[in-house]
Amino acid sequence: MGDIRGLDQCCESTGAPRGRIFHFSLSILYCLLPLLALAGGCASSHSVSTQRLLEHQAQLDFTGLKVAQDSQLIHVTSSPPQHWRSLPIQETAVYVHQQWKSPSGATGAGVVYIHLPLPMSAKMLLWLARMEYSKDVKDGKVQKEWTDELNRPWFEGENGKYHIRGYAIVDGFSAWIVYSGYKVARPVNPEELSIANKYVESVVPTNGEKRPSNANLADAGKPRAEQKPG
Repeated sequence: MGDIRGLDQCCESTGAPRGRIFHFSLSILYCLLPLLALAGGCASSHSVSTQRLLEHQAQLDFTGLKVAQDSQLIHVTSSPPQHWRSLPIQETAVYVHQQWKSPSGATGAGVVYIHLPLPMSAKMLLWLARMEYSKDVKDGKVQKEWTDELNRPWFEGENGKYHIRGYAIVDGFSAWIVYSGYKVARPVNPEELSIANKYVESVVPTNGEKRPSNANLADAGKPRAEQKPG
């Protein structure tokens, strides 16, 4: 499998802020955004049936999770982990990132919602991210990639700091990267990781944008307060 770029190296090359925990998905976005313009002609894809996701959600064991709730900022309904801390939501012109941190601080889970400037499939989104991460890197590896019975493309990888597992969903001009993970320097907490994985399975996108993002990609990594007027 291909290598993936270390988080610090990616941040240094793109100007992305260094996160506290599990900013794998954010680092993907900082590396990926310049490549989105190359994806013209990729077919728009509603990659997963919402009805199938709701049926899958109804079969979950919700032990350790809250009652399902809507999150309008990231356009999903999900069941957040009980007694976990919600980190400050990160919002830019192109994406919104919500992340939950476990009581130990070693485990996390989250959702990155992306408003795409061009349509593409979920597999294309992850493929472009992988290509960007495969440049002269020895820090980590993509360990596994697969598609589940719901047609969600999954990835699992690890570098010197983090082990991350997640999937992507695309609907129209909207995309979601849903992930869980842990710090490799800390002992794995099976109970926390189980809850993180349950949260990931509970996420159901509520709707996709029908129009492309008109955001300036130069502002993609900046908080809204720092963005240039359109």
